[in-house]
Amino acid sequence: MWLLVDIGNSSSKVGLFNEALDSEPGLRSESVTRFEHGETPEGILHLHAQLANYLNGVDVTRVGAVSVVPSASLVWSRVVNTLLRQEITFFDETSPMPIRLTYQTPQTMGKDRIVAAVAGWSRYATSGGKGVIVVDAGTAINYEVVLPDGEYPGGVIAPGPGLVRQALGSGTAQLPKVELAMPPFRLGRSTDEAIRSGIMFGMEDGVRSMVQALIEETNLSMEVVLTGGWGKWLSVRTGWDCNPDLVLLGVADLMAFEGGAVGGV
Repeated sequence: MWLLVDIGNSSSKVGLFNEALDSEPGLRSESVTRFEHGETPEGILHLHAQLANYLNGVDVTRVGAVSVVPSASLVWSRVVNTLLRQEITFFDETSPMPIRLTYQTPQTMGKDRIVAAVAGWSRYATSGGKGVIVVDAGTAINYEVVLPDGEYPGGVIAPGPGLVRQALGSGTAQLPKVELAMPPFRLGRSTDEAIRSGIMFGMEDGVRSMVQALIEETNLSMEVVLTGGWGKWLSVRTGWDCNPDLVLLGVADLMAFEGGAVGGV
């Protein structure tokens, strides 16, 4: 069994992946969960206890991860080495991968963006046919574009609804902090409704418009897949497919590719 880890700013998403091709390979959806990761001695001990309880005797043969927090990567490395006597393989822009990064500054890319692009192309694009646009809607809304032949030329980074709400609150004197929920109408009949309309309809309209513009700009047929905390919400609104575990699956794809497998797993 492979242990997959997506190390974020405040927590880590983990999952168990069965790599054995003769016994229902794939990510065990019931295994996907989140762990808090503190960098204090108490936080490290807590992560160790969480992981030990989570694995509960599972035979882990490899550990792969993607991280956007270098200090948290060190914590995870220490815990995995202590508990499993293994090293974590961290994936980044230098890793062998089934797509080609032609992005001008790959070293500045969020590692989760790279992994999401790999998973999206492996699962949703058709070589020589369709490309893919991965929309990762969370704290930020990231758009990753992979062409049908596997070229990754670039993407888009925009603020998510939480950041927009934060900016409105800190940048104005009297606007209240509102719940991030869709109002009944676009035309806000109160200040609360007006702000919620701007944030929520603004996100939906912005995502629809950006995806359409990217399709027109590339002049190619594209599949669209959503992921991230707002992925399911946007999927209901747009009808596009949502894969909440896309980043973890991308880690598994890179582990398989590193081992000589072709395509997504």
